[in-house]
Amino acid sequence: MAAGTIPSRLAMAALLTSAAHLPNAAALGQENDDAFSLSLEQLLNIKVLTATKTATPLYATPAVVTLITADDFLRYGYASVAEALAHRGGFIESHDGLNHNFGVRGLSAGPKSASRGIKILLDGQPVAFRSTQQQWTGLELVPVTMIERIEIVRGPVSVLYGADALLAAVNIITRRTAGATVVLGAERAAGDRSATLAATSGAAQQGPWWLAWGLQGAHDNRDGLALPRISPDYLRYAPSTATNDADPRSLYLRGGWRDGPHEAGASLFWQRQDGDDVFASLNPMLQPPSHVALQQGAVRLNASRQLAPGHTLRAQLGYGEGKPAAGDLVRTGATDYYLVRDTGYRALDGGAEWLWQIDERSTLLAGADTLRDRETLESYVRRSVNGAPDFQLSPAGERLLRNSAWYVQYQFGLPWDWQGIAGVRRDRHSVYGVHTSYRLGAVGTLPGGWGVKVLGGTAFQAPSAELLYRTAVQPGGIRGNPDLAPQTARTVEVQLATPPARHWNGTLTLYRNKVQGLVTLEQAFFNLVARNSSDSTTHGAEIEARYQRDEVDAYVRYDFAGTRRSLNRYTLAPLAQRPDGELFPRHSAQAGASIALLGRRLLLSVDNQYVGKRPAATANVLLANQEYQLRAYLDTTFGARWSFDQHHHVRLMVRDAWNRRHVDPGIGGIDYPSPGRRWAAQYEYRF
Repeated sequence: MAAGTIPSRLAMAALLTSAAHLPNAAALGQENDDAFSLSLEQLLNIKVLTATKTATPLYATPAVVTLITADDFLRYGYASVAEALAHRGGFIESHDGLNHNFGVRGLSAGPKSASRGIKILLDGQPVAFRSTQQQWTGLELVPVTMIERIEIVRGPVSVLYGADALLAAVNIITRRTAGATVVLGAERAAGDRSATLAATSGAAQQGPWWLAWGLQGAHDNRDGLALPRISPDYLRYAPSTATNDADPRSLYLRGGWRDGPHEAGASLFWQRQDGDDVFASLNPMLQPPSHVALQQGAVRLNASRQLAPGHTLRAQLGYGEGKPAAGDLVRTGATDYYLVRDTGYRALDGGAEWLWQIDERSTLLAGADTLRDRETLESYVRRSVNGAPDFQLSPAGERLLRNSAWYVQYQFGLPWDWQGIAGVRRDRHSVYGVHTSYRLGAVGTLPGGWGVKVLGGTAFQAPSAELLYRTAVQPGGIRGNPDLAPQTARTVEVQLATPPARHWNGTLTLYRNKVQGLVTLEQAFFNLVARNSSDSTTHGAEIEARYQRDEVDAYVRYDFAGTRRSLNRYTLAPLAQRPDGELFPRHSAQAGASIALLGRRLLLSVDNQYVGKRPAATANVLLANQEYQLRAYLDTTFGARWSFDQHHHVRLMVRDAWNRRHVDPGIGGIDYPSPGRRWAAQYEYRF
């Protein structure tokens, strides 16, 4: 695979499938630019797919599901999937300047994790970089103008999606409606920090054939971003950095053919993460810093056919690969050499499902899937800056990982118009063996119109190839643990929804989530080793209310997460015993409002995110030799969007308006600084 280019094998496979059916541009219709196209009643009746893989109205879906619609992106100006998730209940972000590290419901996968405890799906297909299970949810994902909606399922969904849906599943569903959009954006902050964005997306249709596309590139200059003084090793490193740039890229092509209940399609997805890793956990704040340049691509074929009334067969086949690109290197502090790594994967996966619509209230879904993953184990070469021969520091190697699974899900009617669901999945993996996931729930209505969901289930996260087999090449590095076991979660949740009302609705969700075999990085002589160190139990509550009427939209959310951890069985250090957990706040909230004026040509919005006090990472507590917390913060965004006509639109925004310089939990002797107040402008042309 040539560095910086789309892998030729993937591109050819997808383009041969779809290029011959590219519709005439003259057939394009005008994309609806109405931010008020969905009423609150219509929103609650949207049929969602992620929770059950069957089209079910949102209010009746047997899962705690949150939607982020295209209207939400239009109203509040979210620039990426990560920014939209950060404004949703239960999700707490820690941004290290390279990755968005999300935790959910009291538990975080940890610094540098890139949200590996969440299953991110793009039109139902996973997009994690398989070697590390990291999710790239920033500007290296699809353009937001390509998104129709995002379905967020909090809680256990391993019954349908297998490993890594430990904390939540997030499915990004893209548009098929005809039209095209071009977006140009710029952002400025103090200290000459700046960012630029260029993106295009759209869709076209001719007869039964359709094609959708999205292409995005950005440049983010964060030079001089200050190191927070609260960091335990603040005095050891320079207070600011000279170089801190990122250049994310992405491409997504999707197309196919549809004739009534029959459908066939293909997709090509490619993304590149390309940025300075200033706040690396090993030797941070180097001048110049380490640089991460990773890319991955995948091509998929899918088909759906109705065999008989009520019987549908669906199948999919995919191939993906990822590896470092040119420019990927690790600095160690030495002036005469740096490290070049080799890692990556080549994966082939496929699956088939049979859906039987037994009657109006009952469906049976049965499926099987398989994965064959050839992992290139991470190895390093020492490369001299003066032209001396390379020196192999760690041996290169490969591992073949295989997984096969079957699953069954039954949705059925209950007395008093209640609906039930039951499911089971059994995975068999070549490394960690057999794992079984369960799901059980009921949805119904109480007297007075109160909606109720009672749900329970299990989920698991498999250890990544990195944590299983990585070789540490210098003190402080991570060494693999082949005996690492999956983390497992058991969740019970109850949701109560207000009776139907014309302009507003509210929900209260109570949950208990217990994670067993929690994976943490433990000190082992001079290196860190991932171990199943303890168990974690969270009792929490999520409250949400939304009001929508004509030109006004407003919402408020509040989350409480109380976590208790058992003793860490791998350490006797008192400061390493964290009964209240780490990284995640007990209290968080979001609130926002938007209003349209002047015949809906002017759209004004304000969006607030509150994050309560958070305990620092255990590694930093040990460095500081004392417990400490990061203070609470409020991040406010103001926005204004002016529509000149149906084609030309301009948006102005102020992000982090109060410029409180909040700090996120980090590792390696530092905590992560926020970029502070930013001024943004965006021009959008819709064809």
